[in-house]
Amino acid sequence: MASQRLTLIIFLLSLFKLSSSSLNNAAGITVYWGQNSEESDLLSTCETGNYKIVILAFLNQFGGGKTPAWDFGGHCDKGSGKKCTELESQIKYCQKKRIKVFLSIGGNLGNSDYSLNSPEEAKEVAKYIFNNFLSGKYGPLGSVKLDGIDFFIQKTEDYWDNLVKELDSLRPTISHPFSLSAAPSCLTYPIPFLGKAIATKLFDYVFVRFYDKSSCSYVSGTNALLDSWDKWVDLVASPNLLFVGLPASPDAGEGYIPPEILIGEVLPYAKLASNYGGVMLWDRYRDAKTRYSDKILFDVTKSNVPVSEALSDKIYLCVSKALNRGLDY
Repeated sequence: MASQRLTLIIFLLSLFKLSSSSLNNAAGITVYWGQNSEESDLLSTCETGNYKIVILAFLNQFGGGKTPAWDFGGHCDKGSGKKCTELESQIKYCQKKRIKVFLSIGGNLGNSDYSLNSPEEAKEVAKYIFNNFLSGKYGPLGSVKLDGIDFFIQKTEDYWDNLVKELDSLRPTISHPFSLSAAPSCLTYPIPFLGKAIATKLFDYVFVRFYDKSSCSYVSGTNALLDSWDKWVDLVASPNLLFVGLPASPDAGEGYIPPEILIGEVLPYAKLASNYGGVMLWDRYRDAKTRYSDKILFDVTKSNVPVSEALSDKIYLCVSKALNRGLDY
């Protein structure tokens, strides 16, 4: 019976080969960079060829009348948060290799001080971010036009939706397009901190962090993770892309998934979603040590991931659900 179900699943999946292959071929790996001085520099990170998006982490001080500042783990200016113009040439090198470079705002609470206290303040912060990191004018990172702004928010719920809307309103004002992304916890009801912002539906990428929350990460097995993935698929409408966010080593927190489990049990199911975008890794320092991205790269970016029989029931239900709804995977 199991083999019959698996045969049916493979047949059904083949019906969607044309539509899914173009999506999966566009999928890739996103990595956070800048939180450890012992990781490779930005240029070397992009030279690996493993990443489609590299996120600079973090702009970790802004709002509340504070002078904006950042912490890139000692990679520049000894972490003083004043200037980091030596990154300009490295950012442009990555972009020439067609690797997108984002800036993440927020970050872990231990070394950050950020907040928004009103819609007016959200507007001012949006102007600062736009002028200094997106417009091409000379700013803290030199004369750069970053490809996106990422929201890695772990503090309050208020006014992040206003900031998203303000940044979105600035997109048509320049020829160089930029994206907006969010990195929420895998919890969905309610979504901590970013619920209102995600409800705007203005994020082009959502890097769901399937770690540090046992109820929706691999700590509770693949079923808990994939059940949470289903909820996020419903929350994030296509064409906005949804990523499986994971730690790149066991010491990065709860939720580490051995590469063989990710390849055999998680990715085949995740790829059934029409808005599957790939895998997000925390972070470059750990990935450089474990070579996690090397081990999963082919299976993240290609559509021909083997379907394990252990997942046949869940995939069958997913495909049946899609057919019943008339969705095109």
